[in-house]
Amino acid sequence: MSFTTTKNTIPLLAALLLAPLTALHAADATQSNGKAKPNIVFIVAEDLGRDMGCYGTKGVHTPNLDRLAAEGIRFTKAFHTASVCSPCRSSFMTGMYPTQVYSQNMRIHPPLVKHALPAGVNIFTKYLRDAGYAIGLCNYQKMDWGFEKPVVTPYDTNDWDQLVQNQPFFCQFQFSSTHRPFRPCKEHPVDRSRIELPPYVADVPEAREEQGQYLENINLLDMELGDLIEKLKAAGCYEDTVIVFIGDNGPPTLRGKGFLYDLGIAMPLIVRAPERLLPGFAPGAVSEELVSSLDVAPTFIDLAGGKSPSSMEGRIFLGKNKQPALEYVFAQRDRHDLMIDRVRSVRSRQFKYIRNFQPHLTHYATGLKNVEAAKTMKKLFERNTLPPEQAGFFQPRAGEELYDLSADPFELQNLVGTPDYAKILGTMRGALQKWIVDTGDDDRLKEDPEAVAESYRRFEEEVKSKRGKRKGISDE
Repeated sequence: MSFTTTKNTIPLLAALLLAPLTALHAADATQSNGKAKPNIVFIVAEDLGRDMGCYGTKGVHTPNLDRLAAEGIRFTKAFHTASVCSPCRSSFMTGMYPTQVYSQNMRIHPPLVKHALPAGVNIFTKYLRDAGYAIGLCNYQKMDWGFEKPVVTPYDTNDWDQLVQNQPFFCQFQFSSTHRPFRPCKEHPVDRSRIELPPYVADVPEAREEQGQYLENINLLDMELGDLIEKLKAAGCYEDTVIVFIGDNGPPTLRGKGFLYDLGIAMPLIVRAPERLLPGFAPGAVSEELVSSLDVAPTFIDLAGGKSPSSMEGRIFLGKNKQPALEYVFAQRDRHDLMIDRVRSVRSRQFKYIRNFQPHLTHYATGLKNVEAAKTMKKLFERNTLPPEQAGFFQPRAGEELYDLSADPFELQNLVGTPDYAKILGTMRGALQKWIVDTGDDDRLKEDPEAVAESYRRFEEEVKSKRGKRKGISDE
């Protein structure tokens, strides 16, 4: 039976799928220590960086996110395995790197063919269901993973009222508020004059306006999050629930989404839970340990009392079975829309190493085509009026990049070739090469350029035919 969002069939589908779980929950609703299993709410916001009050952003209005952080743990060094949507989601749903589940390329639509998951690999909701959980996807129905949808139904229902009657439950909420096209937030407008632009962005009206629109969409997201929290409280399950909040990739702004700089892969990560559900949980804590989005899947499975398959690359980052912190996190970029651009990165707590396999390309050529700041800066570059830290966006890249993030958080000073950092460069280069070998990242999923072009021709026709509607397949 396949999952569908047709209004007339959802209630029946929910009843058919959830009814057998009632008896199962009677046996599986408690852990081996006799305590009730926690509900798990997983909130995924699209195209969201760490641009909220609790992360230090000025001019944004995020009281609900800030309160969630104050009641929970805020992670400051969590990162995605990719910089665009479907590869990121494919990764955190399976606990594996995009290249391992055939999903490193963005938008795989006909005539391109999606691959089935490798033998023995599945998305984490399968293992939560095995542990006795009812599984819900209760708002925005977006499942554009890069691989073929698993045979086993990913979610049981999108009916919230049905779901809360079958505790313990897992529910995923996906918010598109921060995705283009931007919408104004009349309740909490952003003062463009208070916006702090990074040094690699020219201080021009177009850049301030674009960033202001993006921040206002975060204000809209915060309002939606407030409604969701009230929904949890009204259902009487707020204090029985572990809440995990993340973004799905970086913001759709200059050097964000699509890039392996921190802006493109940094993952906002906030976890809120009552202490009885997570022993040792310290409300208001800030964690600086490295976390990969790979870690989401095995952590959820462990919280549910289940067992992760050995194929998962992630580690448990929360709870009584928390595993040692990571030394490195890895990220990748491959085809983004029509642009084929193989880039890999490795990050430690202090250093970032990036390898560009097509260094002749410019960042402008490989970036989003709808970033107004980039369009305006391109004109200034052609007039030779940009400073070096901004002009580099329009010039060919280095084959290798190395940054000391403690001294250079905006990743502007490439240290490759600097004698004092030669040893660090060798260490980071070696770590990335070992990861490439260990994960089988051999660039084997090359696509026929003509098939890619035809895929996007069909995609654009579909978008035009449904213009004005927020479609889950649209990621620009």
